Amino acid sequence: MTEWSHKKKEDLRVERTFRRLSQALKSLLLERPFEDIFVTDICERAIVHRTTFYKHFKDKYHLLEFCVRQLIQSFEGPDEQIVSTESMKEYYINLIRKSLLYMADHRALLKTGILRSGNNSALPMFHRSIAGLIETKLIENEKLGYDHLIPCSMIAQYYSGALISASIWWLENDVPISIDEMVHDISLLINESGYLVKK
Repeated sequence: MTEWSHKKKEDLRVERTFRRLSQALKSLLLERPFEDIFVTDICERAIVHRTTFYKHFKDKYHLLEFCVRQLIQSFEGPDEQIVSTESMKEYYINLIRKSLLYMADHRALLKTGILRSGNNSALPMFHRSIAGLIETKLIENEKLGYDHLIPCSMIAQYYSGALISASIWWLENDVPISIDEMVHDISLLINESGYLVKK
């Protein structure tokens, strides 16, 4: 077996392990809060040895963060670029719409596994992941010739916090308004032109 084919086989094995662990965690979140789920539970459900789990993840929080990042990245187009204040706004709106669609489709998982967690320790994972994604986009924006009057990290924290808070309100109140209404109302609150200027 060549070195390349061996590496490819190993990559496929790792990918399969990640998929099993992710699916196991999601199925457990349908049954009980995240705080009541243990690494042993995840490994048993995934039929993956604990040593294999710890080879790739520090703990269950690390696995959750991986799942959240994978989910958020799936919301994006492969070559999506931000080239103006308008496309920045479109980016936020697209992220909001896809997030809400996912939440509506997976309401039971989120309400049982995440929102009912004792100290909501899972929510910071969502916040960090969304903020990291937005900050990356803002930094890419600067490389295209735009300057931000406010630090990118602060802008990312602001928008990710607002998105998560609004989404939790929407979910906990049993989606009192439609996704289109939510997207419209949140878009009215977005005004990025005050911190974005052309160099």
